[in-house]
Order: sequence, then structure tokens, then C-alpha cells
Amino acid sequence: MALTAVLTENVRALYGFSRGTQATLSVAQPLLGVFLADGSPSPARLGLVVAASLAGYFAVFAANDLIDARLDRERFAYLRAYQGFDIDSAGGRHPLAQGRLSPVAGAVWVTVLGALALTLSAMLSWVCAALLVAAALLEAAYCALARVTPYKFLLTGVMVALGGCVGWFAVSSDVDRPLLWLFCGWLAAWEIGGRNIVNDWADVEEDVHLGVRTVPVVYGYRVSGLLTFAFLAVAVVSGTGMAVAALPSCGPLGVAGTLLAGLYTLLAPGLRLLRAPYPENAMAVFNRASLYPPAMLLIILACLAVRHTFAA
Repeated sequence: MALTAVLTENVRALYGFSRGTQATLSVAQPLLGVFLADGSPSPARLGLVVAASLAGYFAVFAANDLIDARLDRERFAYLRAYQGFDIDSAGGRHPLAQGRLSPVAGAVWVTVLGALALTLSAMLSWVCAALLVAAALLEAAYCALARVTPYKFLLTGVMVALGGCVGWFAVSSDVDRPLLWLFCGWLAAWEIGGRNIVNDWADVEEDVHLGVRTVPVVYGYRVSGLLTFAFLAVAVVSGTGMAVAALPSCGPLGVAGTLLAGLYTLLAPGLRLLRAPYPENAMAVFNRASLYPPAMLLIILACLAVRHTFAA
């Protein structure tokens, strides 16, 4: 019984270390890249993308906590009481900093998962492997700039776009299709407005004590709200544009579906945050925005299924 409890706690700690719920939801991003580039990918290639993406996202989110371990330990000295659901905290918040996971175990976890993700990505193509390495380097740079500049949020947009492109280049070598650049812009805008700035917004009290420079800390709530809403609007426009560009696959219902998904998961909570700039509303944007790429993936898959059904 005691052994089972220990194993369960270790699994929970590793899941929290990798922000498992967020990492799993993130797999929708490269999968969407796959289906935008090729509506009928081979099952084997699709399986490789899923496996590489799971390993990669679990490794990258964990690497963030591993690099920031010292900062996170300081963070817990000023931890504010927060009531509300945080999709990132499933499994526990920063288990390494809390001592629930040893630094050695954390390093081994990141190394093994990173090596697995790199190997699987290389099996897809050398471009996919290069994108994975570039995204990991941007993640490290982002962590290093925590106390340097609030403009590090731009790095996260590029990083997330590169990760999503792993799916695209797993099935296509085309770089001149407007759909690819819409996809990149969509991912970058969604990450910045839907996850990065609002996540920092919820941590302002802690970040002020720690000297962490974020947009909400440096520029305040009004500028942060306007910037957040602007990026959310760009994400909705880009997402709808992707559906229009993929019209033969999506159809009019797909375009309408993507627009409605953006309005519900991004603009509605974003508008609420503009009107009431409180941490709980910022976290509401973060939580709902995290569901946006999976919703987009489901819409695209449903449209493709309908197309294949009627084409048969």
C-alpha cells in the first residue's frame, strides 16, 4: 500500500512537472499542422507525430521548470493565495521547487523525453528535428530573460509556431503556401495573447517581489489588457483565414465553426478581462484559450470526415 502511494505521488509530481494537461492539449497544434498540409496523412506518420509531440511538449514544459527551479523556489516565499482553477496546476504547481521531485530525477526526465522527441522528429524529417532544437533553445532563452525584458513574450510566440510547424513539415516540404504562414501567425498570436501575457498577469504580485519583468509588471493592466485583446483578435482572424484558405477541405461550415470557436474561447473571455482586469479573469482567459487549438483540430477533423464521406 505504501509503495503504491509513493508511486502515485511520483507520477503526479512528474505530471505536474511537465504540466501534463497543458502538454497533452498542445499536441493539437502540430496535429492541426499535419491536417492543414495534408488532409489524408498516413496512419504511421500521424502516429509518429503524436508520439514525438507528446514527448516534446512533456520535455519542454518540464525543462522550463528545471531551468527556473531557483526562481520558482523564491516564488514560493511570496506565493499569493489564489482561488480558482488553473489548467497548468494539475498534478501540482512547480513540484521540483516544492521538493516533491529531486533535481536529478527532473534532469533525467527532461533528458530522456527530449532525446525521445528528437529521435522521433528525426525519423519524420531533418527539418522537424531542427525545429524541435530551435524551439528548445528559444525556451532556454526565454527563461534566461525572466528578469531582463518584458519583450521576451515575442520568443514564446515564435517558439510555439516552430513547434506547430513540426506537424506541417512531417507531411509536406512546401514553404511557399500562404496557409503555412497563416498557421504560424495564428499560433504565435494565440500563444502571446491566450497564454503568455495572461499567465504573467495572474502572477504579478509574485513577479514584483522577484524582479521578474513581464508586460503586466512593467506596463500595467490597461496596456496588458489592450495588448492581450489585440493578439487574441489577430488569432481569431488568422484562424478564420486558415479555414478560408483551406476551404476545399473545411467548407463554409468549417469557416463558421472556427470563427465561433475563436469568439467563445478567446474574444469573449478577453473582453471580460478588458472590462474587469483581475487575476481570476486573466486565468479564465488562459484556461479557455488553452482549449482553442484542440477545438480547431476537432472542427478540421469533422470537416475532413464529412468531405471524405460525401466523396466516397
